[in-house]
Amino acid sequence: MDTLFISDLHLSINRPGKVDLFRQFFDGPARRASAVYILGDLFEHFWTGNDDRTPPAPEVIGILRDCCRHNNEIYLVRGNRDLMLDKGFSELTGCRLLDDVTVIDIGGAPTLIMHGDLLCTRDVKYQWYRKFMETPLVRRLFLGLPCSLRTVMTRGMKPLMKKSAAGKAPEIIDVDQATVEAYMTGHGADELIHGHTHRPGIHQFDLNGKPARRIVLGDWYEQDSVLVCRDGERKLLRVREYLS
Repeated sequence: MDTLFISDLHLSINRPGKVDLFRQFFDGPARRASAVYILGDLFEHFWTGNDDRTPPAPEVIGILRDCCRHNNEIYLVRGNRDLMLDKGFSELTGCRLLDDVTVIDIGGAPTLIMHGDLLCTRDVKYQWYRKFMETPLVRRLFLGLPCSLRTVMTRGMKPLMKKSAAGKAPEIIDVDQATVEAYMTGHGADELIHGHTHRPGIHQFDLNGKPARRIVLGDWYEQDSVLVCRDGERKLLRVREYLS
């Protein structure tokens, strides 16, 4: 059976076709897969807590919950839009929440998986923002606010972050190779799978004198992307291509 990876879906009511594609994916191949990994940024909006019902969240939660009744090997890693997501989301959906940096076994090979934002260490401002949002006091204060207020606050953050990203050079918001190698070496993995950068591709390089591979998942904005792992083979496909 296939092991499947998707990331950066950014599901939104403004792109109903992608929500429908998500349903087709989880009503079909995701139920038959050996495991499915969602590597962050499930929604376009910032997740504000387990009481977040911003559309299409209720529909997506229902799709995941139904799929998990057939396949309990559905996993989720937080992305930069999902920093407030916690184990309560597992109770809502049945998905298993993994650590932000996790090593899994694919065909006997240790493989490092993560969203990818932690690899963009040249983007110093973002790394400081993430550390601030991850502070226990900040999380507690934010999640203690009424849901309506949290929603208003995160809607205000979105255009500010877009403006900030637009003013940064491409190499600043891409991964740092030295950081990639440090994470892989530290976790004993010769393969890394991540998203975040919206620059899908398979990159081969040497790591400590051995061949290594970094696979970047594509986003679901204009196109869509799924990584299919089968018998040692890795294929980056369009979701519609895989469904057909």
